[in-house]
Amino acid sequence: MNGLDILSRWMRELNRYLPIKTQFYISGNIYDQVLYPLKQNDTIYWSYLSVRDFFYRFFLERGYKIIGFYDLVDGIEFKNEEMYKDFRRLIKGKEVDTEKGQQKKTTNQGEAKSIDVQHKCVLKIDDALDNIRIVVSNTTIPTVFIIDYSSRLTSSPNQLYGEERIHFLKILKCAQDAAVVTIGSETFNNLTILLCDRLNDIPTWLYLNNPLTKHLQIDKPDDEERRKFITFALTRNDFPKFFDSTNLTQEEVKQIQEKFVDLTDGLGNYELESLRILSQREQISIRNIKNIVERYKFGVIESAWDKVNIEKLRNAKEILSDRVKGQDGAIESVLDLLKRAKAGLAGVQHSSKSSKPKGILFFAGPTGVGKTELAKALAELLFGDEKACIRFDMSEYGQEQADQKLLGAPPGYVGYEEGGQLTNKIKEKPFSVLLFDEIEKAHPSILDKFLQILEDGRMTDGKGETVYFSESIIIFTSNIGSYLDVPTGDGRTVIRKINIHPNAWHCENCNWIDVSGEKPDQCEECQNTELKYIETPYAEIKKRILSAIKDHFKFKLGRPEILNRFGNNFVVFDYIRAPIMKEIRDRILNKITEEVKEKHKINIIFSEDVKTFLFDKAIQNIEQGGRGVGNLIEEAIVNPLSRILFDEEEKLKDKTSLLVGDIVTERKGSTEIYTLKVEGL
Repeated sequence: MNGLDILSRWMRELNRYLPIKTQFYISGNIYDQVLYPLKQNDTIYWSYLSVRDFFYRFFLERGYKIIGFYDLVDGIEFKNEEMYKDFRRLIKGKEVDTEKGQQKKTTNQGEAKSIDVQHKCVLKIDDALDNIRIVVSNTTIPTVFIIDYSSRLTSSPNQLYGEERIHFLKILKCAQDAAVVTIGSETFNNLTILLCDRLNDIPTWLYLNNPLTKHLQIDKPDDEERRKFITFALTRNDFPKFFDSTNLTQEEVKQIQEKFVDLTDGLGNYELESLRILSQREQISIRNIKNIVERYKFGVIESAWDKVNIEKLRNAKEILSDRVKGQDGAIESVLDLLKRAKAGLAGVQHSSKSSKPKGILFFAGPTGVGKTELAKALAELLFGDEKACIRFDMSEYGQEQADQKLLGAPPGYVGYEEGGQLTNKIKEKPFSVLLFDEIEKAHPSILDKFLQILEDGRMTDGKGETVYFSESIIIFTSNIGSYLDVPTGDGRTVIRKINIHPNAWHCENCNWIDVSGEKPDQCEECQNTELKYIETPYAEIKKRILSAIKDHFKFKLGRPEILNRFGNNFVVFDYIRAPIMKEIRDRILNKITEEVKEKHKINIIFSEDVKTFLFDKAIQNIEQGGRGVGNLIEEAIVNPLSRILFDEEEKLKDKTSLLVGDIVTERKGSTEIYTLKVEGL
């Protein structure tokens, strides 16, 4: 063949090392088709071949006369009778050959027979490897043997049984015994090639420090190969077509090529062909290539993103602000993400933008300030249902093997059939908001999986199925920096303490701020003793939390690359301040009023004294945020009101309204008991 530069990289490497090595290990995308140029009547045309067919063509063109294939099921086989006869001629009269093997195996009970069928020799592996070793040691006929499914030769390459060790030792001897064949001015190395899923499926001693061997990786088709595929499908008459791919203008062809290359990142050649078949069967025009890819990946034609209500997006700020109070900065960051995603510019700064998730956000800040609520509000805004927000509590994934729980156990392990919790959910709801709560509590091994999801937008689960995250928004939440886990005296437990308090001591002379929660004697910078008690500025909270996050990933975990994947998508939430506390209080009380009116036909009215009591109580624990307000109202309002509605059912039959005038507290030990003063009861 001419023009080796047009071949895939691994093919060029194979060609380069043919005169140097005697054994190759080919791993990676070995079950896919490969694109290879064939020559016919001095014309080169491209064709997709199976890996076996590729090796046959490749070595036939390079002058090899015996090209044999072996696997555990079919034994040794050849593409034509001439090669089969040459093989038999070379081993005839040797200690192990097909005829002797056949005679031996037909006369010994319990042993597999050797059968010659259509240029095939079904031999036990021992005899097959002995035959291969004999033939590659010949000096007259250029020979190559491809051992397929090499990953199946052992279940544990690091713990070989006696027979398995002998098998691989024979394979090693094939490399050592391989002869050089000289025909005229040409020389050929006789070769053995092992096709395996992964290089570590075979023993390391086979190739480690072995100058006779070379490992080559078959990757998924790169941009250029995918471009060739779609170009052939659009322009070549002898290449199968997509539906509605005729009468395209030059500009349309160019646009489709660019979209196809972008949208099919990570797909194999067989999958590219599957897109074409799907397009024809379901009559989806190549002009709608995005719909074809989504149909293949997610089982839908119309993207949920295309159904997003534009008017709702225009009013997104008001909608989100109505649910999440006092977090204007966080909402602005979410709005930017929405606009990027809807405009199709998500990940545009990266080389393969289409495969990445629609958006990535890292919500940081104190507890109870609206991080989870904002994620739910976002899911409802986009997909019409807050259940489209799929939440994972990462404190449940703190163990070493937790990644199997999330992504699925590998074959042979308990739970393999069930799949992973994350992968199952994303298959079920590809258009979703994924919320990973308190990511710092997850085991570091899980962070490695997130690296791939954030970078490639896909993940292969324990069953070997690829799941895609390219239509989802991924949100991580964290309390890093807001709190400190301080070990107790026994060293076995920790106490969580506030690291950044909602109120601080401020030196007006030099602008120094102390957020420890305790009044310092003086300013650490200028020794001023006149310090002012203020709300901790949001800018100070943001600066300290971002610094803590960087320290966590860079120094505590030693994983700066994870930090880089998040980019500038960190969103720091502020504490819930006093005015917002009142809004949250009133919203919860209004909800209680609506519920009681609907279920009991009674209008509940809360006095100003009750509202003031709740506010004063909540502000004492402002660091607990909106969740703290909700917990307080549950204890001080919901529980005692429920007791009244249940215990005083007879008295309430004729009531249409109740005024809750005051809240009375009584301490019993360390517990505070609340009762309501209700007028008219």
